Amino acid sequence: MTAPFVLPETAALLAGLAAQGGPHLADMSAADMRATYLQLGALFDPPPEPGVRHTDFDGPDCRLRAYFPGPATAGPVIVYLHGGGWVIGDLDTHHPLCSLIAALTGLRVVAVDYRMAPEHSFPVAHDDSLAAARFVAASPPELEAPVTGIAVAGDSAGGNLALHIATMLASEGGTLAQLLIYPWVDCTAPGGSYDEFAEGYILDRKLLDRFAGDYLPDAGDAAGTAASPVLHPLSAALPPTLVVTAGLDPLRDQGRALAGAIAAMGVETHLIEARGLIHGMATMRAALPGGDRVIRRAVALFAETIHSHQQ
Repeated sequence: MTAPFVLPETAALLAGLAAQGGPHLADMSAADMRATYLQLGALFDPPPEPGVRHTDFDGPDCRLRAYFPGPATAGPVIVYLHGGGWVIGDLDTHHPLCSLIAALTGLRVVAVDYRMAPEHSFPVAHDDSLAAARFVAASPPELEAPVTGIAVAGDSAGGNLALHIATMLASEGGTLAQLLIYPWVDCTAPGGSYDEFAEGYILDRKLLDRFAGDYLPDAGDAAGTAASPVLHPLSAALPPTLVVTAGLDPLRDQGRALAGAIAAMGVETHLIEARGLIHGMATMRAALPGGDRVIRRAVALFAETIHSHQQ
């Protein structure tokens, strides 16, 4: 088998992390996993974008954080769902990324701090995210101006949640667009890149198994429509979709498959693959400048798509 292409910046990051040693993330308690993930962001992510203000407030079942790139005016809002396998991640781990999305799109962004496993197993994260999206669409006063439509975005498990929202809202007026960054849309250990990159690229098979076990303790849920939507018929009413994959990601092939399935239905679809880069690049942009460029390009296309599909 030909060795995969690895960018020098990726190789340097992986070598640095390997040299640090320490326990595997999957062997830690959930609390320690979350603290470590936050520390990684502090090391490898840039600061939030200057000039983007934010405020935290309560949604129906969880906290939300709104980002304002300027004075609030009536218009679309992007609902963002963070990654972390439904077990780790929060408003702070994705704070720089959400501020970047607000700055580049010129739109308000609302990040969702959905409840996580193992304290809250399936389908709590899915239910919290959908409730938050409906709440945002109803123009809560904290957003300071009417919401004329929503778009959804998320990375990894958050990409799964974003797709879930777009699917469930398809019969309720729909969403304007969706940005799915290396989405986790097949929780059944599907082979292909899932096996090819099972070790050595930060997100590995052991960590994926831990995440799935914590959020999907009933094994039957892993193959269901919410956890593994790419295994099931997709809604033909999905909005224009942008999928970002990473070339060295266990989830790469399922992102490709999802983009192909959506495009096959005649839905506007864009696939950007970040060659030589890893899962997590969206929250390690200071260490992975190539990943930063890919994310910025994807967000710019996402903004163009939203604006061209406003009602």
